[in-house]
Amino acid sequence: MSMTVYEKINIALGGWVITKVAMVDRYHYLVISQWNNDDNKNPYINKKDGKKYDHPTRMLSIDVKNNKLDWMTSYSGYSYGYCDGGHIGGNMEAFFGSGNGITYHLDYGKDTFKHEALLATAERIKKGIAIGANAIRLIGRHFYMGDGANEIWRRDTPKEWTLISQEPNAYWKRFGKGDIASLDGFSEEEIYFSGDEGNLWALVKKEWHKISTNPKWQIDNVICAEDGKVYAVDTRGGIAVGREEMFQIVHQADEEALPYLDEVCYFQGKLYGGGAGSPLYVFDEKKGWVYANLPLIGSVESLCAKDGIMLIAGAWTLKVYNGKETIELYGGERELNELLLKGFMQSATEVLDNADKLLDGMKEK
Repeated sequence: MSMTVYEKINIALGGWVITKVAMVDRYHYLVISQWNNDDNKNPYINKKDGKKYDHPTRMLSIDVKNNKLDWMTSYSGYSYGYCDGGHIGGNMEAFFGSGNGITYHLDYGKDTFKHEALLATAERIKKGIAIGANAIRLIGRHFYMGDGANEIWRRDTPKEWTLISQEPNAYWKRFGKGDIASLDGFSEEEIYFSGDEGNLWALVKKEWHKISTNPKWQIDNVICAEDGKVYAVDTRGGIAVGREEMFQIVHQADEEALPYLDEVCYFQGKLYGGGAGSPLYVFDEKKGWVYANLPLIGSVESLCAKDGIMLIAGAWTLKVYNGKETIELYGGERELNELLLKGFMQSATEVLDNADKLLDGMKEK
């Protein structure tokens, strides 16, 4: 009897701590995890070569529709990992990257999951320019990567990355301020990125614009939401909302009591946030950030939303939420079955279909 996807996930993540999640679509999820080393007391031992590794990273591709799981393990000190995926010209692809320049490309059509060299040239290293991924996002038909020095790179082919942020890069060279922590876009003609020291930039019709925000903010998340607005969120819960060059800071009643937020996503008309083992929060226009109180949701390490599904990860848990029900893919009692998941996905499809109808109606108006 073949194993269920739940059993496969538990085998793949046994002893590993989830640090990042992303989605290709409602059925395909991406996970980055790092070995739980317990303060160097529990090194990972590779069964193939018998060697010990302190900080290996395991990247997973989960296909809940076809009961399939693939993974790739990096032993090269992969750190601060980021990932994203989606459909490019009818083919599914995903890209994983690290702060130290180690990257992997997953091509579902070719069934390949392999390392891909980045722009980590000796010249860039000597100049002290960051060489790794600080953010990754699939926008349109290309993967975009946020590097250090206010650099945004577009992946044109596996061996060709094009720098598209010359103006933000020149700003960084002049003032030495800002760093990229998040990246998103409505299209390849409208891209946003954010970072520390209130760093927020907008690319609109091939022109870059620096957006004024709170210079004390560390904007770890910039979200291009389904409501047509851009949300730039500080790690301490501050929010700037706008589009293109026009943004306004949302003033909250008790700004001294804002939560710490590593991760933010927009799901079914609401802004959710969490991170660093904190609970899941939702933004209320009148009350500010409040506990989300979703079923079966505890602490949060990473979250994302796409196609009517929100994927929520704790260090040892992985759950999907469709606006009504929460299904646990990993962690907890692990008593779910494929029938329950099938019914859940059908209800998620209904949510997505209704959302599509609503968007179509908005376009007609």
